[in-house]
Amino acid sequence: MSKHKKDDKHDKLKDKRKTSPPTIFENVVEQATERWEQLVHNPQFATALATALEQPMNLANRVQELVGASLRTMNIPTRDDYKQLSRQLDAIADQLEALRERLEEMAEHQPEPPPPPAAPRKAASRRKKPAQADDAED
Repeated sequence: MSKHKKDDKHDKLKDKRKTSPPTIFENVVEQATERWEQLVHNPQFATALATALEQPMNLANRVQELVGASLRTMNIPTRDDYKQLSRQLDAIADQLEALRERLEEMAEHQPEPPPPPAAPRKAASRRKKPAQADDAED
């Protein structure tokens, strides 16, 4: 079907909808939309909706508190304990990195150390000559 014929068909359907009486479905959708808009703009509905959404969050927070208290009672670390430990380890790692960089900078500014002195060579050990025979007789 060509685009021109498609557009003509679409336009005819639009015109037909404008002139024909609304269907039951269209009436229901229109009324539901109007009612919903009235409901959404009602302050009491907004308050009730906020309360309804807030309660599950409050319950979840309370459960988390109770689980945390139970774990602390059993001397088991909680998620918060792990998070705190992780933050502390990150801080220590940052400090170590800063120290390493500082040491590298200090090493760059230090003069080259003189080479270590050469170790003295050991003199060849002299073996004692065997005692002469006449010394052995004494």
